[in-house]
Amino acid sequence: MPALALFLLLFLLDTPSSLRAQAGEWSPRPKRDEAATTPPAATVAAIALSIKSRAIQDSRCYLMNGGAVESFFISEDTPIGSIIGTLSVNGDPSEDLGDITLRLQEKGAAVGIVPGSKNLTLLRALDREEKIGPSNVYVNVRCDRRRTTDPSFVIPVSVRVWDVNDNAPQWEGAPYAVRVSETAARGTRAAAVRASDRDQPGPHSALHYAVLPGPHSEYLGFENELEPIIVVKKPLDFETVNNFTIKLRVQDQGSPPLYSDTTLQVTVLDADDQNPKFTYEHYTALLPDDAEEGTFLTTSPGPISAADQDLGINAPLQYSSTGDHKQLIVVNKDTGQVAATKQLIAELDPSVTIVLKATQVDNPDRYALATLTIRSSTPRSSTPPTSRLQFTQKQYSTTVSEGASPGSVLLTLTTVPQNTEFRESPLQFYVSDRSFLDKFAINNAGEVILRRSLDYETTSNYFYQVMVTDSISNDTASINISVEDVNEWEPRFRHPQYEFEVEAAGGAGGAAGGLRVGRLVAHDGDAGTLALSLAGQHARMFYINASGDLFLREEAIGNLNSSSLHLVATAIDSGIPPRQTSVPVTVVVRGAGGAAGGAAGGAVRGAGLLAALVAALALLALLVCGLFLYIYTAKKRVKSPAPAPLKPAGFINHEKSRPLPSPLPPTLPDSGANGTNTMANNGTATLATSSSLQSVSAGASTILAGSSSSLHMPDAATKPSNGHEGARSGEARRGGGGVVPAGGGRVAPAGGECA
Repeated sequence: MPALALFLLLFLLDTPSSLRAQAGEWSPRPKRDEAATTPPAATVAAIALSIKSRAIQDSRCYLMNGGAVESFFISEDTPIGSIIGTLSVNGDPSEDLGDITLRLQEKGAAVGIVPGSKNLTLLRALDREEKIGPSNVYVNVRCDRRRTTDPSFVIPVSVRVWDVNDNAPQWEGAPYAVRVSETAARGTRAAAVRASDRDQPGPHSALHYAVLPGPHSEYLGFENELEPIIVVKKPLDFETVNNFTIKLRVQDQGSPPLYSDTTLQVTVLDADDQNPKFTYEHYTALLPDDAEEGTFLTTSPGPISAADQDLGINAPLQYSSTGDHKQLIVVNKDTGQVAATKQLIAELDPSVTIVLKATQVDNPDRYALATLTIRSSTPRSSTPPTSRLQFTQKQYSTTVSEGASPGSVLLTLTTVPQNTEFRESPLQFYVSDRSFLDKFAINNAGEVILRRSLDYETTSNYFYQVMVTDSISNDTASINISVEDVNEWEPRFRHPQYEFEVEAAGGAGGAAGGLRVGRLVAHDGDAGTLALSLAGQHARMFYINASGDLFLREEAIGNLNSSSLHLVATAIDSGIPPRQTSVPVTVVVRGAGGAAGGAAGGAVRGAGLLAALVAALALLALLVCGLFLYIYTAKKRVKSPAPAPLKPAGFINHEKSRPLPSPLPPTLPDSGANGTNTMANNGTATLATSSSLQSVSAGASTILAGSSSSLHMPDAATKPSNGHEGARSGEARRGGGGVVPAGGGRVAPAGGECA
C-alpha cells in the first residue's frame, strides 16, 4: 500500500497541467503560476520516504528483545496480588493515550494483566507440589494495535514456579516402639524408621536423622545421619533398665531448616544371662528325736527357695541335692522341701552338711547352690565337738600368666580348723558356675589347679563363688583369678611397605602444621597399645599421630631438595618385653617449591650432561664427515688428469681438447727408417684422437715461427702419462706434424706444409 501511494503521487506530479485540467483535477492556471505552485521534487521525495518509513517502523505489539515468548520465574510462596513481571512489548497500553490493548486469551487463569499497564499479576496461589495450586502457568496475551484494522498479535507467556522449603519432613508410622534383647551387641540393628519430605528433590528434601540428647539416649542411635536405621550403641541390661523412651528428630537441609520430632519406646527383653539364686546361702535344720522316714524338716532362717535372676524370663526351677551325702535327704523338686530318710536318722551324729541345688528347667547350665546343715537333737557319741569349718578369708585372688601350663597350682583355699583328726570325711568344695570346670579344678586340699591354657585376649578375669563343707559345717568365699597378658605377638602392619604420592599444593587442605600424607595401619594380636615412631634419612620432615596418620611438616615443604622421600615406620607394643616391627615408607611430593627447585637444579645438571653428550656426538659426527670428505677428495684426485707442465714465459701451449672415449684403441702410425713418425696424407700430421687443433691467430703463428729455434721439445717418452692417448702423441705438433730440423727452419702454419 505505501508503495502504491507513492507511485500515484509521483504520477500526479509528473502529469502536465493541461491534462490535469481536462481530467477535472485542478482548474487551469496561467503557466507563470504553475511553476510557482508546483512543489520541488526533493520535497516530494522526502515526504514519500517519511510516509514509507512510518509504515515500516510500526513495531507495536512486538517484543522489545526480539523474541517470541515471555518467561517469568517466581517463588511458590509469592503472595496473591504480587506483580510477577512486566511484559516487554512495544507500545503504550494506557487507557487514555495508549496505542495498544493487552488482554488474556484464557479465562480463569492464575495470572492476569493489570488494566492500562504491562504488569502481570498473580491471581491465585501457586504451589510447586501442586497441593494448593498449579506448579506452572502458560497463558496467551493478545495485543491489538489501536486505530488500525491489523489483526491481533498473540504473545505466549510462561510462568514457572521455584521450589521453597515450605514443607517440614514427616515421620511415617510414628510414634515407634521396639523390643531389643539385652544380649544385643553393639551395632545390632534395632529398628528401621521412615520419614519423607514433600518438597522437590534437592536440599529442601534431603533428610538428616538424629537421636536427641536425653535420658537413656546413649543406648541407641542412628547408624549414620543419612540412613533411618537405628542400632545399639551401648549394651543393654534388663536388670538395670527394662524400658525407656528416646526422642527422634528428622530435619531437612533448607534455609532455614524444618524438622519433625517423634518418640521411640524401647522395651528391653531379658536374656538368660544370669544364674538362679537361693534366698539364703546357708540353711540349718534340726532332726527331731521322733523323726521317721519322710518327716519334713523345718529349715531356718526360712524355707528353702530360689529364683531366676533374669526377671524377664523367670524360668521355673527344680530342686535337688548333690554331693557325697545327697542320699541322706529327699528334696521335693518343685517346692524344695526336705524330708528325712532312714539313713539320715540312723547315721546322723551329731550333724551333716548337704549341698542343695536349684536348676533352671529350660537350661541345665544355669543353677545355684546352697548348703543345708542338719543337726541331731541328742548327740549319739562322745566325739568331742569340733569348731565350725571356715575359710581363712572371704575373698581369694591371684594373678596368672596366660602362658601358665596346665596342671599348675594357682592358689590354695585354706580353711580352719586344719585338724582333721575327728573328721569322718574329707572337705568338699562346690563352685557356683559349671564353667569353672572348663578351665580350673579344686582338689580336697583346696588347691585350685589349671586344667586348660588361658588366653588374655579371650577372657582376662574369672570370678566364682566357692563353698566348702566337711559334712558338719560349711562356709563360702569368692575366687577372683586375673589373667596376665604375655607379649606373644609382634605388631603387624597392614602392608609390608607403604608408598604415598601427594601434591604440595594441597597443604592448605591438610591438618594445621603439616600436609597429610596417608595412614599407617598396624595391629597387635596381644591386648595393649601400639606406639608408632619414624626413623631414617627424611624422618625429621614428618610426624605421625596416635591414629597412624602421617604428616609432612609444613616447614619442610618449602625446603625439599628431593621429590622422593624415604623413611622407616616402627610399631612398638606395650607388652613385656616389648616387640616391634618396621616397614619402609616412600613419599613422593609433587609441586613443592623446594622440590621443584631441586628438581629444576637436577634438570639443569641433567641438561648440562645431555648438552655435553650432544656436543661430543656432534664433534664425532664432524670428524666422521671430515674423514669421508678426505677419502672422497683423494679418490677424485687419483681419477682426474695430470696438470699440464709449466712453459717458459712468452710461449703459448697448444693443447687439444680431451678426447672422447672410443670403442677402439687409437692406431699409432708406423715409424720411418730415421725414427720419425710418417704421417698419412703426404706428410700432413693429423690427430686421430681429436677433432682439430686449436686455431692460432696469424700474429701468434708469426711469434712461434720466429722463436722456433729456441723451442725445446721434450721426448714423448719422458712425459708423464695420465692414461689418455693424447699424452703419448705429444703436446706441440705444429702444422703437418713433421719434426723440426735441428738447424732451424720454418714452422708451417696450421694445416700447411714445410717448404
